[in-house]
Amino acid sequence: MSPKPLSMAKDPWIALALAALRRAQQRAIEIARQTGTQVVLSKDGKLVLVDPWTLDLDSSADGE
Repeated sequence: MSPKPLSMAKDPWIALALAALRRAQQRAIEIARQTGTQVVLSKDGKLVLVDPWTLDLDSSADGE
């Protein structure tokens, strides 16, 4: 069984939650840029610190 993308979920609350998480991600990047701090992301199952200026606010970098 292959999992469906969250955006294709039957429950509309799941799609809304995904949109809210993306907005929160964008806001966290904006705050990190303003405060000169790094962003913590999960990459290959490990936590990594990333310079927020290397991240694109317009695209979703959610790893799907």
